[in-house]
Parts: sequence; C-alpha cells; structure tokens
Amino acid sequence: MTINIEIANKDDFKAVNSIIKEGHNEHAEALPHIFKDIDQVMPGKNFNELLEDPNCEVLIVKEYGDIVGFAVIELSESPPFDSMTPRKFAYMSDFGVKRSSQRKGIGRELFNECLNWAKNRGADSLDLNVGEFNRKAISFYENFGMKTVSRKMTLPIK
Repeated sequence: MTINIEIANKDDFKAVNSIIKEGHNEHAEALPHIFKDIDQVMPGKNFNELLEDPNCEVLIVKEYGDIVGFAVIELSESPPFDSMTPRKFAYMSDFGVKRSSQRKGIGRELFNECLNWAKNRGADSLDLNVGEFNRKAISFYENFGMKTVSRKMTLPIK
C-alpha cells in the first residue's frame, strides 16, 4: 500500500465531499431528526474558508493518487475565564476514510498525522466529537487512548 498525506487544495473538494457524504449518510440514517440526506454535505464556500484559515488544516490521504481519506483539524485555545485552565488544543472537526479503503491502516496513519500536527503547534490535547451511535469510530479513537470527557444529550419535545 502506497499512501501520501498532504494538505488539501481547492481541487480536492469533490473527492473530500464524497467521503464526507459516506459518513453523513450514517448520521442521517441513525439520527434523521438531526441530519438530512443530501448530496453535497459541505458547501464549497466552507471548504475554501477552511483552506484559507491560518489556524486550520485540511489533510488528505492519497492511495495510488486517489483521495481516500481526509481530516479537518484546527488549533484553538480555552476561553480566558478564571474558571478555565488555560490550554491550547487541536480540535478535529471532521475525519473520514472512504468505506472501500477502511481497515487498511489508512485511518491510523491519518490520525497519527493529526497528532503530529497538534504536537508541532504546541497543543496540549487533541479533541473531537463523535456520535454516540458510531461505535466503530468510538472504538477507533479509544484504541489511541482517547477518553470521553463530556456527553451531548437531547430530549425530543414533539
């Protein structure tokens, strides 16, 4: 297996969006009251804004020249409240590997690259959110030693 991890550019939008759509379909199926099944999940304008943000990086994984994975990671800081411990952290807002390329070590390589990105920028931690229904992703992240620190809850009213 020959893979390369690179910084995305505007020409990568369509391939990245197709991977985002695969993951989004799982969300729409599990949580239809929150997520809609649509073709283009991330608007092109948002993708371009991520590429231009100096505190953010969109990484892509290429296997034999084809994009098979991506991660969106940004550097952030805790709010300057007296009640908060000052810290710099990396937040991974999106991460995905094409279904047909999963279970080959690509996700592990990409996650490790995200960890290196965070370390190289002086982050104290790498944070992310993951859907409670997504047991496969939770297990993947736990294999790296990630721990749950909060839980988002909902109560449908209607």
